Amino acid sequence: MTSCPGCGLVAPATGGPLPDERGASAECWGRYGELLALSYSVAAYRHVHQLVVDSYIAQHPGGRSRREIQSLALCLMTLCLFVEDDVDPREGPALHKRMMADRPDYFHWLRPPPLHGLMTVVDVLAARDGAEHERLVWAWGRDVWTAWAPHHATIRRWNRPGD
Repeated sequence: MTSCPGCGLVAPATGGPLPDERGASAECWGRYGELLALSYSVAAYRHVHQLVVDSYIAQHPGGRSRREIQSLALCLMTLCLFVEDDVDPREGPALHKRMMADRPDYFHWLRPPPLHGLMTVVDVLAARDGAEHERLVWAWGRDVWTAWAPHHATIRRWNRPGD
């Protein structure tokens, strides 16, 4: 058995590849791949795809490289907008592009909060249909966003235009 360093998911060891730049076990990363495949192939799942990505990355932060910091910052910023401001997750890619414009070195590392004991990718994979998938993805996103509460003020500041 293995335990995911990001979310704490306990699963039988598969010996699969570890992800680059993510604090995840091979087993959890594999489940995330399954969820992404569903997100791309099932039309009823597609509209919350960015919320899936942001929730997973925010629950499995990487290290302190510039790329890892930027990736986490962008996902936390859109997660904030989705959860707090009811922004449509389909806007995520366009938001990420605007968020990075003229600010490639703006973001800094945030110490991750405890992320074990929250919903995980496995909870979302249990969905039986599009409506349940959407409900579970939103619940997961809110759960992960709430865990990052110690950094909410910083993330909200990053979301303000001109900052």
